[in-house]
Amino acid sequence: MKKTSIIFILALSAFIIPACQTAQKADIDIIKKFKPEDKYFKSSLMSLHFIIETSSIERIDSTFNQIMDAYQLPSSARGVPDGSYSAASPADAFDYQHVVSITVKDEKITSVDYNEIKHKGTGKQEDSIYCKEMEPAGTTPAIAYPLMEDQLLEEQDIMKIDAVSGATYSLYRMRYALTMALMKARIENSQK
Repeated sequence: MKKTSIIFILALSAFIIPACQTAQKADIDIIKKFKPEDKYFKSSLMSLHFIIETSSIERIDSTFNQIMDAYQLPSSARGVPDGSYSAASPADAFDYQHVVSITVKDEKITSVDYNEIKHKGTGKQEDSIYCKEMEPAGTTPAIAYPLMEDQLLEEQDIMKIDAVSGATYSLYRMRYALTMALMKARIENSQK
């Protein structure tokens, strides 16, 4: 990762981290144990979340790939013991957390459930008003999320999931949450 990119990401972190509420920090605080020797790891992940929420798809794609490569983050269940794992991103500007639950068996993801959930517990997939508003974009969360989940089950790698037209930002939100869940799985199992 270029030094200017790292500096930019760290500068953004100064604005993002204080804005997160304590309850939202739980998973991100667990995830920092994935690279405990790197004091900037958590900030980089927080900055990536900010970039996903505020930048063009080209910038998101580039930054996401840079961070995945720089930190050698997991994109599959290879090396993950059997079990169920979940993760939630910090809330976005509209108070949605990007939440995923996966089940792993024989180093393969056998089930996945992704949703973007409002702080009051309402998911975009179940929100008929939100889905109606999204129809002009060509899809709804109720259509797009299951299609992306099916791709993950088939491909077994978060980086091989393609965006559904009209839900490109959700693809990166899903990848972010899945990466967090895969890191948490490795952390939880390294502590046993």
